[in-house]
Amino acid sequence: MPSNKFILNKCMKISKIIVLIIGLMLFSVHTVQCQINTLSLQNLSNVNTDEIPDAEIQSYLKKASDNGLTDQYVYKILQEKGMPLAEIDKLKNRLENNKTSKKVNNKIDIEETVSSNDYTGQQSIKKATNNSIKSSLAIYGSELFLSTSQVFEPNLRISTPVDYVVGPDDELIINVYGLSEQTYKLTINQEGNIYIPQVGPIYISGLSIEQATNKIRQKLASTIYKALNSGNTKLQIALAKIKSIHVTIIGETKKPGTYTVSSLSTLFNILYLSGGPTDLGSYRTIELIRGNIVVKTVDLYSFLSKGEKKDNLLLREGDVIRIPYYKNRITINGYVKRIGKYEVVANESFDKILEYCGGFKDDAYKASVTIYQLTDEERKIINLPKSNYKTYFPLTSDSVFIRKISEKYQNKITIAGAIERPGDYEVTENITLYDLIEKAGGIKKEVYHKRGSITRLNEFNFPIQLSFNVDSIIAKQTNIGLKKNDSITLYSNFDLLAENFITIQGNIKRPGNYKWAEHITLKDVILFAGGFPENGDLANIEIARRITTLNLKEQKHIQTEIINVNVIDSNTSKDIELQPFDIINIRQKAGYTVQRNVFIEGMVLMPGQYALKTNNDKITDLLKRAGGFIANADTTSLIIKRVVSKKQSTSERQKTFSKLLNIDQDSLQSKRSIRDEINKEYEKISIDLAKALSNENGSENMLLEDGDILSIEQNTNLIKVSGEVYFTTIIPYKKNASLKYYIQKSGSYTQLARKNGTLVIYPDGKAKKVRHFLFFKKYPKVVSGSEIFIPQKSDKNKAKLSIAEWSVILSSLAVLANVIISLRK
Repeated sequence: MPSNKFILNKCMKISKIIVLIIGLMLFSVHTVQCQINTLSLQNLSNVNTDEIPDAEIQSYLKKASDNGLTDQYVYKILQEKGMPLAEIDKLKNRLENNKTSKKVNNKIDIEETVSSNDYTGQQSIKKATNNSIKSSLAIYGSELFLSTSQVFEPNLRISTPVDYVVGPDDELIINVYGLSEQTYKLTINQEGNIYIPQVGPIYISGLSIEQATNKIRQKLASTIYKALNSGNTKLQIALAKIKSIHVTIIGETKKPGTYTVSSLSTLFNILYLSGGPTDLGSYRTIELIRGNIVVKTVDLYSFLSKGEKKDNLLLREGDVIRIPYYKNRITINGYVKRIGKYEVVANESFDKILEYCGGFKDDAYKASVTIYQLTDEERKIINLPKSNYKTYFPLTSDSVFIRKISEKYQNKITIAGAIERPGDYEVTENITLYDLIEKAGGIKKEVYHKRGSITRLNEFNFPIQLSFNVDSIIAKQTNIGLKKNDSITLYSNFDLLAENFITIQGNIKRPGNYKWAEHITLKDVILFAGGFPENGDLANIEIARRITTLNLKEQKHIQTEIINVNVIDSNTSKDIELQPFDIINIRQKAGYTVQRNVFIEGMVLMPGQYALKTNNDKITDLLKRAGGFIANADTTSLIIKRVVSKKQSTSERQKTFSKLLNIDQDSLQSKRSIRDEINKEYEKISIDLAKALSNENGSENMLLEDGDILSIEQNTNLIKVSGEVYFTTIIPYKKNASLKYYIQKSGSYTQLARKNGTLVIYPDGKAKKVRHFLFFKKYPKVVSGSEIFIPQKSDKNKAKLSIAEWSVILSSLAVLANVIISLRK
């Protein structure tokens, strides 16, 4: 057990970081600096992040993010409060590993819902319309804001941009080197000045870093570092710490408000923090407002489609980002590489929108697309041909559907069957059947010469069948011109013959069916089947042969010819030629048997496995071979485990035991011996060993079977009491002691005990329960090595007495009362 001091130290460490993160969570737009000053009192140098649950850290960081604080900003504050870099890195890794990506699957498998032949008639229009106006399609670009991504995280490890505008709270490092060497670490104060000793204040707020560098250079060159003018002394200025700025995002954004962020944050950073545009927000006309003037209108599609970041401007204090409503948005569905909703700006053609969605799929129908429009009064369909893709400018709510190309071929014919190279071939001008057979490598030797067939579609697209003589075609006596979609079949002689086989079964290594061939013999098939096992009877093989010419007019006619073969007799054995569908039966040798084994374990002199000598071996025979008993063996009982096949499932056996023993399901599961009995793979046979030894011809001296396991237990003077007693225990056996004696020794019955169901399980596996009639009970005798089990009460097990049974009980009470009165007199 850990000491109280250890627990106290651990709690203090955890509380420190929780206090800090709660403080970050409580940052508001106007009190960030005040909170930082308050939190500066915290010391996190001894914090171990492994002791803090992931769920707590994730919750606090999320709340901090909701108040405009990025993860990077939180890590920066943690470092300032003394948290070791190693602990911060561990914190980052834990958060990254536990983040759950919410990826939007914005692709719909059109092939599973609409086939290529569905686009004809009214039904096709209905299906296409339903697929083209699905509101579940994702807006192009929305996936950037719906999943955990590092795309829009600010990079704090870059050189200072030349257009970076410095201001209060920025910290500059000024390095002077050359003839003079000096380093200044200066923070711009609230008035916008830095103060250099022996130089004085220099106002640089609102200047770019490049302008501020020039101004500082001029001031130093005119005062204490005049060698700057000659170049013998040089000056370098860089940002050490950056300030925080306040930026507001309004309009159709998921989380509008004012955010406190690093001054190196860009417009994309704020879009990411705010969750991006809503479903009604524009991705293409986002406004950056600075000093009440729209200085930039940002189109995210240039970044999404080309990766250009030209619109990712660096933000300044007081900037406002406004996301207006979208003006024109269309839906593209079907066989394009990326289905979804796309925003369209003025003078943007459909051909340009195709570039955003990746273009057509390989199997798309590119000749035209179907456009579903909404007019002021009703719907409208436009079939837009490929020639108009560059001149059509989509209207708002247009729903474009691209179909799949037809499965039909313009110039295909097929040949199959007894041909060297079957398959599809091109239809050329004036091609004939003879030409096609030559292209396909010619006919095979097994071709059926008398007839072949051609399947062709007529003018109404219905199939018709034509036939031809193969020999006549090959000899060029007849020639047939072919058309597209013709399917030619050349048949094989093997296809026209029934498949003949021979069956071999019985005591053979690989029984089964084997293909028949001319002149195949019995010995061939025996070799095919792997030969005989040692119990196969080679002298008495039987072949059952079909009779193809039955005399059905006879009352008693022979249906099968039986042929007996002896393959080991050199005088009579000869190889027999087999016929189709012969069945060969290999019997087992007469008198052949394998050894039968039993196992004896426990308190005998020589336990182990024994082979049964005769078919009449009994328990006493095996005990004699095992050398008899050890001194402390229990010679009164014997358990035989005999493997059996289950005829009931485990659940069925459980119900049967519950019903027979009148015990509920919980008691069955809690009692190990009963649970093992339900799940066993064998049956237990209880033997009164004393009777078996005293009377070898008696029923207790059983015949043994293959696989039997005999167990002789050790003689024990212990009694186990379990179930619904207050103290499950093992008690020394006391001669002639009653059942109640052992119950009392175990603390007596619990309130849940079902006393009438008490079981005594004897060493030989037999069991007896308390028997009762009215108010009289008969308790089973307890012998050495017994086990007493008390089941639990259950509403299902309570006896439900009938009116007749209650009348018997009441009358018995009256009789009992009279007996008691007479005894007292």
